[in-house]
Amino acid sequence: MKNDRRKNARNSDNTVATIVADAGLTRLSALILDRSRVGVQIRLQQDSIIPADCCILFDHRIEPCRVVWQASRAAGLMFV
Repeated sequence: MKNDRRKNARNSDNTVATIVADAGLTRLSALILDRSRVGVQIRLQQDSIIPADCCILFDHRIEPCRVVWQASRAAGLMFV
């Protein structure tokens, strides 16, 4: 069994989102898989590298964030 090292509880989600970086020049379509008060786990629509500092747009809000981890199309983002 895998050890869950998360400090905050996450809730399952299925929200469409957009990752925005580079002063709006980079836009990546994503799906939020789960979220907590401090971050989200996402899946990108296509293989892309997410810039380390970016924003995520979802549910009529924008959150500045930082990439914590990325593996293929999946990534974990922490709100800053």
